[in-house]
Amino acid sequence: MPDFTPTQGKYLSYIHAYTVGFGLPPAESEIAKAIGVSAPSVHQMLKTLQRKALIHRERGVARSIKILADESTIPQWSGGTITRVETRWVSTRSQRRSARSTRLARSVARSNQRSTDLYVFKITLVGSKPPIWRRIETRDVSLARLHQLIQTAMGWTNSHLHQFRIGEQYYMDSRGADSDPDWVESYDGITVAKLVSQHGTKLKLRYEYDFGDGWEHNVVLEKITRPADGASYPRCTGGRRACPPEDVGGLWGFYEFVQAVNNPEHPEHEEKLEWYGDFDPAEFDKDEATAAMQIKLPSW
Repeated sequence: MPDFTPTQGKYLSYIHAYTVGFGLPPAESEIAKAIGVSAPSVHQMLKTLQRKALIHRERGVARSIKILADESTIPQWSGGTITRVETRWVSTRSQRRSARSTRLARSVARSNQRSTDLYVFKITLVGSKPPIWRRIETRDVSLARLHQLIQTAMGWTNSHLHQFRIGEQYYMDSRGADSDPDWVESYDGITVAKLVSQHGTKLKLRYEYDFGDGWEHNVVLEKITRPADGASYPRCTGGRRACPPEDVGGLWGFYEFVQAVNNPEHPEHEEKLEWYGDFDPAEFDKDEATAAMQIKLPSW
């Protein structure tokens, strides 16, 4: 009897049919379209399939899904014709020259703006009670760099996928976006200043990290000011409470972990203590956060 549920079988069915038909695995965005679910749901399901040893994926490598389940147990795909869209860009010499000039002009403009504007963001872990939050200050940066600043200020380790959302528009690292304009856009070249010009000085973003545990953060632009003389940026100027451990199981798992690890009478105390060690949920040091923000994160 198959060691997977009917829903998991549907995912395996599509991945298997796609791989056989095209000679390579599907992108997560293609799975989301075929199954009719959201991209975060696909990430969660793939994580479950990998945990059950039904598939294997290489972290940070697009289209790396390999089926480990017995293929004879996988149901036949019945969800309709499977298609694949390829986009190829071809540019002329004049277009490349024009693009270089445009990039140079934008670079100069960004440099000038970075020297005068300082962006103050408050980052709050959604659903945390009492709130787990940080306040950071940075010059104009790309969304890729803002991701790093959020990770280091909060205390995450950049061990999972992430994305930004403004309204209904999603922005993701180009390695994970898979060129799918329907639900996500690569954030390459997108900066804080550009978003402010589009959405105004009341800019609000939702930053989602680890689609399995589902850590969501409200990122609110509190003000745009000027850098202080002699100050070094980026920096963290405030915050409260410790960041949850990675892979703890989301907010509910985190609160259960805190109870267990700090209560010697808890039935899971020894297990949690061995898994993570001592944990003080009230611990936070803005100077340590600033030091981490000024060191580049490892890539995933």
